Amino acid sequence: MKINFLLLLLLTCSLKAICQDSTAIVFKEEIDSLPPVRFIDRYENIFMTKVPTRHMLKVGLSQYIQSRPFALYNDKGFKNSNLQIGYEFKFLPAYSIAISGQMPLFGNAIPKTWIIENISVNGQLRWYYDMKKRIMAGKSANNFSGNYLAAEYIYLNSKTNMRALGLRMGFQRRFLNSGFIDFNIGLRKGLPIAQQTLSAGWGIFTEVSFGFAIGDWKKTSNPSICQLIRCDLKTKQHWKVQIPDIKFGQFQKTLGIGIAYELALGKSPLSLNFQYNLNLQKAGNYLYGYFSNDWHQGWFARDTRSKEASQLYSIQPRYYFTQKAQQRKGKGGNGLSGFYSGINLEYAIYRSSHIAESIYDTHIDVWTPEYTFKVNRNYLGAGPLIGVQQRLFKNGYIDFNTSCNWGPSKEMGFTYNVIRVRANLTVGFRFGS
Repeated sequence: MKINFLLLLLLTCSLKAICQDSTAIVFKEEIDSLPPVRFIDRYENIFMTKVPTRHMLKVGLSQYIQSRPFALYNDKGFKNSNLQIGYEFKFLPAYSIAISGQMPLFGNAIPKTWIIENISVNGQLRWYYDMKKRIMAGKSANNFSGNYLAAEYIYLNSKTNMRALGLRMGFQRRFLNSGFIDFNIGLRKGLPIAQQTLSAGWGIFTEVSFGFAIGDWKKTSNPSICQLIRCDLKTKQHWKVQIPDIKFGQFQKTLGIGIAYELALGKSPLSLNFQYNLNLQKAGNYLYGYFSNDWHQGWFARDTRSKEASQLYSIQPRYYFTQKAQQRKGKGGNGLSGFYSGINLEYAIYRSSHIAESIYDTHIDVWTPEYTFKVNRNYLGAGPLIGVQQRLFKNGYIDFNTSCNWGPSKEMGFTYNVIRVRANLTVGFRFGS
């Protein structure tokens, strides 16, 4: 009986064990197929530091010391910028030869025949002093994205045969597959050295160049541009500070600075941009305009020695018209970046003193005397605005816009309505939230 009872108990326990649920819950962690881009990956993808390159053709804009600067009175907003085309060749991992030509962006008042006479050409021997170390550490390939020192020879003007030697220190970066940016500070001295003392003829300058690049590199597929440069981060407001435009030489001393504050209006694609620009220049330049004073009545177009100060206050209601479409596609946010339109309201103050040197007048066969005259101008205008602004990483930006403004201008005791087309190009640093 006891044996039968033990057999029955054993059978019951076995059936319970068999009938138990064998389903198991397993937890497994999978990596997202679109992981966030790490900083080092972002840096390599944007500046192409791991892509070998030996040849590069560059076409873009450059802020540089011109052989013939134009007066701030005739400035259209490009601050003595040049069109630039150049070629750079790496003959050793740390050394390259760079050749470039620059054509001044003259105002409409400057005779177009002078453009050829004022094309400058320079050749540089560049030393990328940390390139070899970065290659050995696996941080870079043999290319043009690096820090450099350069010695250069500059041929500034074919008419006056202006030449100079210079030294530069800067950095150059490729930008994605088809762009470049180059910033440097330099020191130059006019030639021939034998005709002047060693302490004369020196000049200090800064230069920002950027544009399109074509080379022998293999194009790569990159993540979204906004993911790389962080342009889609939400921004409620930011301060913007322009990289100063500085030129300090014997014949031209220039300082250009700008600061702006932009505020987003809620979650809408609207913003308000408040901006101040100051430009100071002391130079021998070309001045064009209609002036009435004790020495001259009528149109004036000649070289002068000038001291000028130009201030510009502007308010711009902006509408980022591509923002909503980008948000629907999941490619951007309310980051105060993208194409925009709006209205430009500006108030400009210009003060200057000009010296017209003595020249020989062939019509009356006499030397005209040297004379000094002042030009003061106040301008209040408004008009349509269109432009593009792009956030670069956490603290960089580029802003380019153009506007057509109409309003009263008070100058030399006269008030008249004028239409002014103004362009504004700034590259700098931003700080905000």
